[in-house]
Amino acid sequence: MTDLTAAAALALATEAALDAGALLLELRRSPATGVRSKSSATDLVSDADDRAEHAIVTRIRKQRPDDALVAEEGSSAGGSSGVSWFVDPLDGTINYLYGIPHWSVSICCADASGPLAGVVFDPVRDELFTTGRGGGAHLGKHRIGVTDKRDLASALIATGFGYDAAERVTQGRIIARVLGDVRDVRRFGSAALDLSWVAAGRFDGYFESVEKPWDWMAGALLVREAGGRVTELQPSDPAFPHIIASGPGIHDDLVALLARAIEGL
Repeated sequence: MTDLTAAAALALATEAALDAGALLLELRRSPATGVRSKSSATDLVSDADDRAEHAIVTRIRKQRPDDALVAEEGSSAGGSSGVSWFVDPLDGTINYLYGIPHWSVSICCADASGPLAGVVFDPVRDELFTTGRGGGAHLGKHRIGVTDKRDLASALIATGFGYDAAERVTQGRIIARVLGDVRDVRRFGSAALDLSWVAAGRFDGYFESVEKPWDWMAGALLVREAGGRVTELQPSDPAFPHIIASGPGIHDDLVALLARAIEGL
């Protein structure tokens, strides 16, 4: 079962994401259950995360039992096929628990050559972002592309913050050094959607300290297939940017601005 085309991987990822999205919408009608903390008191998970992940893993396992799984809520497992699935069943859990309609399901399939297919599904807006290696990026049936922005000063940039309080203090200092050099900054709470919106031209760029692969792999593939660029850094401090994504016209300037923003922190 080592041979897997981008089209087949995308079809399976899409089915799994739609299943999880429908389940999450249904669960959202009732009060949240099983809410507990993970890495910190502000990093929460609920039964909804677990059940959505189970739905995704069950569908993938049925068709691809020999593939590896790298999943946020504990369903990770090794495989023998050379194919891996990176699963975030609910990106934006805090938004979901607070009733803020901005969260997503994110799935990326990778083989020995890297990311093969990616899906980010926004159930609230019924927006499905899909991409396969070499096949471009799409929102529904429509092909999408990054902006042609070339002036960083007029660029709208998205970002996010960590769950650790000390890291957020540092990230606040970074934002303070960025704000004067861009149009403005948005922070909505779903890294997968931030990257998808860069791919769709809704944001000119994005940066964040996210490091877990399920948070950014599908979105990063969307950006690249939409004509954008993604820089993956290995920061010395977990509060510093790890992923930087944008259209090609501002990318080098954005990377340079962030390098200056972390100096001395």
